[in-house]
Amino acid sequence: MIYCLLPVSKAYGSIKPLPETTQEIDEEIVQNMQRFNIPGMAFVLADENGNVYVKGYGRNEWEGTEIVDPTTNFQIGSISKVFTSLAIMQLRDKGLVELDAPVTQYLPWFATKETSLSARITIRDLLNHTSGLPGRLNTHDVEGSDPDHIASQIERKLQNVQLVASPGTTYEYTNMNYDLLQLLLEKVTKQPFPNYMSQHVFQPLGMNRTVYSFGDILPNSATGHRYIWGNVRPFHEQLSYATLGSAGLTTSAEDFGKYISFLLGSSSEGNPSVLRSESLLEMHKSDIYDQSTGYGFGWEVSANTIEKKGGLPGFTSNLIVFPNRSYGFALLSNSKQNITDDTNYNISRILEGNPPSHLSKQDSPAINPVNKGILMISTLFAIIVPIMWIPTLLSWLSRKSRFSFKKPTLPTILVCWVLNGLMLIGVLYYIYSYIPYESGTPSLYQLTTAPDTVNGLTILSVTYLLFSISLACKPLLRRSTIVPREL
Repeated sequence: MIYCLLPVSKAYGSIKPLPETTQEIDEEIVQNMQRFNIPGMAFVLADENGNVYVKGYGRNEWEGTEIVDPTTNFQIGSISKVFTSLAIMQLRDKGLVELDAPVTQYLPWFATKETSLSARITIRDLLNHTSGLPGRLNTHDVEGSDPDHIASQIERKLQNVQLVASPGTTYEYTNMNYDLLQLLLEKVTKQPFPNYMSQHVFQPLGMNRTVYSFGDILPNSATGHRYIWGNVRPFHEQLSYATLGSAGLTTSAEDFGKYISFLLGSSSEGNPSVLRSESLLEMHKSDIYDQSTGYGFGWEVSANTIEKKGGLPGFTSNLIVFPNRSYGFALLSNSKQNITDDTNYNISRILEGNPPSHLSKQDSPAINPVNKGILMISTLFAIIVPIMWIPTLLSWLSRKSRFSFKKPTLPTILVCWVLNGLMLIGVLYYIYSYIPYESGTPSLYQLTTAPDTVNGLTILSVTYLLFSISLACKPLLRRSTIVPREL
């Protein structure tokens, strides 16, 4: 399956010319797909004039027959944010919003527990993830598509939320920032978010297959996959409407190339029908720095690149642009694996004329290390419990002993029941309350997006419960020897 577009006759900076480069890229992608069981991938290399090379690899579904081509749609997760930020900049250029105005100017209901602090959060803070809202916040469980109904649910979510820092001072990545920007855009434009984005961003750029994953799925769309206990399985997830601004976009490699060309055109005349070149350049300047990498308007910014990664339970994607070298590329995968990031890194090396790094399967294990740990602990409890009861069971089966439960003494109650009960409550609280709280997702959402982890935690809960009951009951067991009757 080879899909070549425009032949290339020149190199960009230190980038090696086609076809040698594309052959190395093909080999790197195909090799990693085979080694790491990735069903399908798509790649595009583009410059300011258009797509230089675009290709699909593998299949839309693990056991399917439909092949991936340049027009196959993939979900791109958090890369959706850079399109949302572009739309906000459009509104700024039209005089409809001010970046340094408080969010409450456009969403009067917006408030956290400390209303005086949240009142200082600006649109720029949302764009740069400096609002102070905790990273765990998201809208996965928010229902419906009516903006007012969504707003009322988010308002309730924020009522007891404490900011992790004063607005504008600290970088704290959270999807909630861009979910709020989605609501803000709908409030200002009086249009549904997908409609505005299609009319003012995607259609002017010719991105005809770029849509939001809400409702009907376009033909030739890839199915997401993930490892479940070491096996690749199709994974279907329906995102809520409230998450479209932060993670809901689907696009193809071919459309991604058009977007890369638009970004690179900012150094010349750009595309003023979408965004002024000055505003586009402003988006690519970092406002927040973390060591060698900065962040601004949805982008991770370094000295030589602007890039963004996206991930959902069944997809991973990477977008990287080299403005100084006048090229960029995107890599899309219908599998949730870290190997996509590593492949992306190796493609960058190939384009710079360097050999790719060796990728070990240990770097992308089929079974999540956390899940492996859960299984090991569960197995340990599953072994200990029978060992605790086997002597008692054998003695009872041999009819040499009779067993009954004695009345517990106060020390026994305190040590075996109260202390053990508190430990059990603590373990169950950690599994079913603390973990969902820290991850920002309700237990039901985790059940659908990480079934192997949830199944593992369920097994752990059951085995620990049996272990806990055994610890509590064993000291209360009274054994008496059965004396044989004389004939």
